[in-house]
Amino acid sequence: MPIMLSGVEGIRACLGFHLGHSDWLEVDRVTIERFESLTDELSRSHIGEDIVPCGVMVALLIPMLEEIYVLEDTLNVALHRIEQLQFVAPAPTGSGLRVGATVRAVQPVGDHWHLNLECAMECDALAQPVLRANVTYRFRSASVAGMPHLSLCRPDLSCR
Repeated sequence: MPIMLSGVEGIRACLGFHLGHSDWLEVDRVTIERFESLTDELSRSHIGEDIVPCGVMVALLIPMLEEIYVLEDTLNVALHRIEQLQFVAPAPTGSGLRVGATVRAVQPVGDHWHLNLECAMECDALAQPVLRANVTYRFRSASVAGMPHLSLCRPDLSCR
């Protein structure tokens, strides 16, 4: 079950906190072939290596993160960037992958906020992570955006 992060204050309360892990997902040959058919990318497995292509791991990162947490009291949440992407070790085809995330920072940037997560993708066949990355989401705080301004006056008349 995902952790609920309620607005900027809820995120601040979780700074440095490990939010948990996504479910394990087996990445078999069929999954890799589906990815290749959508992207026209050929994996190294066609030339003898039986590993999960890096592109597949990156493509799985964001959907797996969405299993871990839910942002409440926010508007216009969007992926902003992925930084410090490192492929630490190759994951064997047929192994299970999952992502863990820790809240690194929440910072104001103009009228938006940035949520930065430190992520590590694990493989059930290896002791060390296979991927590390810092993922930043951009959002607006719903409480700062406020409620729509309501008026009992018609726009063309002033209230007295």
